[in-house]
Amino acid sequence: MSVPVLNAPGALQLSNFAAVPASSLPRNNALRYLEATVVLAVALPAILFCVEAWRSYTDAINRARVRLSSDVEVAAQHALRVFDTTDVLLDRAFDLIGNSDDASLRAQEQAMHEQLKRITASLPHVQSLWVFSNRGTPLLSNRFFPTPVFDVSDREYFQWHRAGHGTSYVTEALVARFGGERFFDVSRRRVDGNGDFAGLISVGLRPEHFSSFYKEMIGDRQDGRVALFRSDGRYVARWPSLPPPEARLPSNNPLLARWAKGEIFGMHNADSLLDGSERLGAFQKVGSYSLYVYASVPRAAVEAEWRREMGVLAAFVGPVSLLLAWIAWVARQRTREQLLASQRLEKETAQRLRAEETLRQAQKLEAMGRLTGGVAHDFNNLLAVVSNNAFLLGMKTLGEEHKAKALEGIKRAVTSGTSLTRQLLSFTRRQALRPEVLSLQERLPALADMLHTALGSNIECVVSVAPNTAPIEVDLAEMELAMLNLAVNAKDACSAEDRVTITARNAAPQEETDIPEQAVVIEFSDTGKGIEPDVQERVFEPFFTTKSVGEGTGLGLSQVHGFCARANGVAHIYSELGKGTTVRLYLPAASGEAAPAAQPPAAAPPALKCRVLLVDDNASLADSLRPMLESVGCTVQAACSVDEALTLLSDGPIFDVVLSDIVMPGALDGIQFANALRRAYPNLPVVLMTGYSAQLTTARESGFTVLPKPCSPQVLVETLSRAVQQR
Repeated sequence: MSVPVLNAPGALQLSNFAAVPASSLPRNNALRYLEATVVLAVALPAILFCVEAWRSYTDAINRARVRLSSDVEVAAQHALRVFDTTDVLLDRAFDLIGNSDDASLRAQEQAMHEQLKRITASLPHVQSLWVFSNRGTPLLSNRFFPTPVFDVSDREYFQWHRAGHGTSYVTEALVARFGGERFFDVSRRRVDGNGDFAGLISVGLRPEHFSSFYKEMIGDRQDGRVALFRSDGRYVARWPSLPPPEARLPSNNPLLARWAKGEIFGMHNADSLLDGSERLGAFQKVGSYSLYVYASVPRAAVEAEWRREMGVLAAFVGPVSLLLAWIAWVARQRTREQLLASQRLEKETAQRLRAEETLRQAQKLEAMGRLTGGVAHDFNNLLAVVSNNAFLLGMKTLGEEHKAKALEGIKRAVTSGTSLTRQLLSFTRRQALRPEVLSLQERLPALADMLHTALGSNIECVVSVAPNTAPIEVDLAEMELAMLNLAVNAKDACSAEDRVTITARNAAPQEETDIPEQAVVIEFSDTGKGIEPDVQERVFEPFFTTKSVGEGTGLGLSQVHGFCARANGVAHIYSELGKGTTVRLYLPAASGEAAPAAQPPAAAPPALKCRVLLVDDNASLADSLRPMLESVGCTVQAACSVDEALTLLSDGPIFDVVLSDIVMPGALDGIQFANALRRAYPNLPVVLMTGYSAQLTTARESGFTVLPKPCSPQVLVETLSRAVQQR
């Protein structure tokens, strides 16, 4: 079987790829993303680290303040217990001496000494207990017997009691005049029976008792400090060391102002009086006493601990961040290299595509040359037939028999020209189709005579259709033309006594049909010389033919392929050199009832008496159609444009049917004109004609009847008659 072929499909696919502009590839974006990743790999962890550092710093300061608040609360409770115990001790001492005067107390000095010694023995925080006269000399002591002689009348606490300022008094840390020990004193005023000042009883407390407690409370926080102050800023006790007796808080210290206002608890940050370093502090009042516990810690110590924590975190985050940045940088470098390589490849591809495009254009020119040679040769033959027979018809001496032969020759030439144009249009998919449900059991055997004629008497043709073969929905003329094209190609491939077999059946369930639904297979086989393997891949491509110029157009098998494609099917070819070729047409099975075979057309078109508006811009065609329609009884009014037709219809629907070409000059084409008539005159039927149109699908979907050009007078008159009857 000789075959027509054109360009390789690979070249078409490359041209599609070439249509994608190189600028659409995200080269710069890819590098920017990776560069941004490098920056983010460093910046984002750094930002998160800073956020975490600030959060952690704030948390460290808050934890230090909470700890200080706890310390001052514990220290204040401890001091309160000590002072409450001291108050109880003073009560017992007053109960012991009663209202005895100084002489009575001296007379009982030894007994009193033993009793005072006994009530203070279990109190380690008590340094001493003294009973003083109104002159400031000691009368009794728990530590000494006989009582030593010294004078405390110059002490602040003695003068305060003698002046009658109050009942109880707590001193700052003092130095004992007898023994030189550090102590602070809690004293109460004594009065005689007349209520006059009789002296005082004082309890000396050990500052080291408090400092030991503070030391234990602070633990390993070596920079922590705790102090017990009077509300006037004088030291009572302190850890780590007690300052000199004259030491006190400066008068402008904000703590003194806050204590003077009676604040019970508060936070207070201040610079150290010893080294000037900033310290975080907290204070709390000791019960109802004019005493405050103050605890502090260096801010630098808190920050040092915070820096250690951040150092551990940075030791983990830093390397990970740098590793991610390095990975992103390496990826960026590799991507850059790949993009550069891709650019080089694209340049080479563009050069190759330009070369292929040049080759493709040359192939198109070559194909057009072959098409021009083949089609022009065939059309010239047809025109010669028409010209010669028209000349004969013009001769007055020609007999009736010769005139009939001349007319028959012209009709055959028209039929051949129609077939050739249908092959051309089938490839471009612009042929006006009339699909119908066909029974292959009826239609294929009917084609046998035509195929026998095309194949010749030396080639046997066998047609076989399985009884259960499902109907198909195709254009009958298209199918007949496809079978004829296959027969013509088979004739060229076969020699005498070769055989052509045409079968039809339902596709087997396991058969690969490339069709999703149930398929019907039409198989056209010959026992000819077969097709070379390198040609088989191109057999369905248009315009290329293995025949010499003038012997073929290269449109035969492309029409077969187009016929299957328009019927939603596929065509496959199988061939082996020396053994023959098989072409299988896979077509979807139809669900409707098959149309009956067409009856032979009448010798002359039936009579049709109606008013026809003929709209066609081709005056020659209109001039030939008009007398033909008038010959069957029609009244015909011709219009060469849509605008002229609309003018004729402006007074109303004075016609029974409109016959219009689809491709028309002006603002409206035939389909738009027909839609306008449907809206304006719903009962006025419209029949469309075309030999070439890109809007066939639109016309069919709109429900219009479409006739191919050329069509026989019988078909035209029957179509117009049906349109008029259905109005």
